[in-house]
Amino acid sequence: MPAESHLLNAAKWISIAAGLAALFYLLSVFYIYLASEAVIERRYTLPSSLIKASQEVGAATRGERIMKIAGCFGCHGDDLMGRTLHHGEFAIRSSNLRALVQPYTDGDFERAIRRGLTPDARAMWVMPSASYAYMHDKDVEDVIAYIRSLPRKGAPMSRPVFNWKTRRAIVAGTFVPSSPNADQILMPNDEGPRFDGGRYLATTACSACHGGDLTGSGGSPDLDVGASYTREQFFNLMRLGYARDHRPLKVMGPLAKSRFHILFDYEIDALYSYLVARKTLPPVPKPVPTSPIK
Repeated sequence: MPAESHLLNAAKWISIAAGLAALFYLLSVFYIYLASEAVIERRYTLPSSLIKASQEVGAATRGERIMKIAGCFGCHGDDLMGRTLHHGEFAIRSSNLRALVQPYTDGDFERAIRRGLTPDARAMWVMPSASYAYMHDKDVEDVIAYIRSLPRKGAPMSRPVFNWKTRRAIVAGTFVPSSPNADQILMPNDEGPRFDGGRYLATTACSACHGGDLTGSGGSPDLDVGASYTREQFFNLMRLGYARDHRPLKVMGPLAKSRFHILFDYEIDALYSYLVARKTLPPVPKPVPTSPIK
């Protein structure tokens, strides 16, 4: 009997432990779902917009060129009708821009480009809006003019579906939506007005891969490497995708062919000059906020 009693007690405690483990699992599942859903469903303040699609002659042509350099076709497809993008365990279909011509206002497009926000105030997930947050008004207006010049085609993409691994990454903070907060946007060093053109090009064309401050991201190197090229070698890098030893580069080769070969000489020259300055010169000190006079 004592042996049977011990077995019954052991079975009882095993059952209790199993029940507690199942309860803990269900609570953790419940928590992860609710916590991730709070991030997914969060609404942000939609800033007002004064942007209007440019009506100038040649605006659409300029907008197409800006989109090529900025890499928009790489994410949205050659026809801008969207394509599947992979981010770790998460796969998302980029927007069909040609289906948004009618439902989106110019302000909606501007907020999507610069802030990564949808018209219903949700944050987008893989839109590199931080790279375009400070895109010049004229460039944004030309981009919208180009999108509106295209015939409407296809249907808008449905909202993304988040699998369990993605939800866990959201809760862990390893997968976050495009940040609409200006104070979270990294910017490359300011080397003064002489290098503003190159800095602007680096921000809008390079930072999505190399990080907002150009120090490298996701396997892409710190763009200090650009200063190790001679000016001639750097032109070959941007136009042909060649390394210093004339070896075709696996990543820059296709990018040069699809995007950077259309850069004007003065644009490549400005980018190179900025990267050299970024490597060799101290950045311009940021202004220190002063306390208000009491």
